[in-house]
Amino acid sequence: MSKAAIVEKQSIEIGTKIATEAINNIRTVASLRLEMPMIYRYEEEMKMASSIIRKKIIWRGLVNSIAQSIPFFSYAVALCYGGFLVANGELHFKNVIKVTEALLYGTFEMNQSLIFAPSLTAAFVGAYRIFQIIDRVPKIYSPVIANKSRKPDTSNDIEYKKIDFRYPTRSDVQIPKDFNLNVIDGKTIALVGPSGCGKSTCIQLLQRLYDPEHGRIHIGLDEISTDISLKDLRSKLGIVSQEPVLFDKTIAENIAYGGNSREVTMGEIIKAARLANAHEFVAKLPLGYETNLGSKSAQLSGGQKQRIAIARALVRNPKILLLDEATSALDLHSEQVIQQALDSARSGRTCLVIAHRLSTVQNADVICVLRGGNIVEYGTHNELLALDSIYTRLYNAQK
Repeated sequence: MSKAAIVEKQSIEIGTKIATEAINNIRTVASLRLEMPMIYRYEEEMKMASSIIRKKIIWRGLVNSIAQSIPFFSYAVALCYGGFLVANGELHFKNVIKVTEALLYGTFEMNQSLIFAPSLTAAFVGAYRIFQIIDRVPKIYSPVIANKSRKPDTSNDIEYKKIDFRYPTRSDVQIPKDFNLNVIDGKTIALVGPSGCGKSTCIQLLQRLYDPEHGRIHIGLDEISTDISLKDLRSKLGIVSQEPVLFDKTIAENIAYGGNSREVTMGEIIKAARLANAHEFVAKLPLGYETNLGSKSAQLSGGQKQRIAIARALVRNPKILLLDEATSALDLHSEQVIQQALDSARSGRTCLVIAHRLSTVQNADVICVLRGGNIVEYGTHNELLALDSIYTRLYNAQK
């Protein structure tokens, strides 16, 4: 029963995942006419669970029928054998009644306890899964700072030293490989290149969403995996990603989440929204900043969501600003307006920018062209154009 319960649970989990994914993305499913394939995948998983349940029902029925018959069978055997002993004068009749009644009520109680066997099995399986999660040791942990008397370094230089990394799910692909990069405090470094060359990986490693296999990353004099806690590290960072995630809260609350270590005033929220070119469309909503975004922010367009995410980053007032395709979902007019806001937001901060649109990074202090996890070109916009190589081809293709 325990083994069957584990396999049954896994099959139902996969089927539920398929159904949830299809329902959450019903527009995409409908537009691609994938309703029947999704139903087929769900039914196949449920067939496996159904076959396991049938086997369980057979065994459960057998156990239940035996359990129901045992009390009467034991009562009959006890009376027959007790009558035989009384007839031969080996036992008094009252002792036969005591034994038979004890057997009858004892087996009835045992029968009742067997009813809870399936629930007990399910409880053991659930507890096993919970303890698996509790006992799991995370690979990313906040370090114990040995020298607590040392003053924290206020410099925001970023340095990547000989970084090698593989994603856990793609262990055969090593990107970046022997990667080195210096970002000077207060400067803006742009990372450009084809998809899959390791641009977003650099930002994820800096956030310590992953740790590199080899090499070190420093912010100032602090090595991020040993000399600075996760809380302090991430309090320095502000990020606007390519696919912003907003919570099922009001617009004001979503923007205020950028400064979650303090009380963010409404004035700060409006100021950040103005800088991100979001105030105008927010003010036109019936409830304004009190508009609830709902699940997955379905009420907003992609560009509007990205502007809210930019406002959230500006409220945070980070020391290091990370922009991962921050204007990718915007039209050209909005991009120009927000680019000006981002230029002012980058002033005085260390900034790491990832962009496919090269027009958005022309003003960067240094542009790094990545290929295969390594920097192949390095310099300003004009210097890279003068090389007439990879960057020039990318620029001319977009132009």
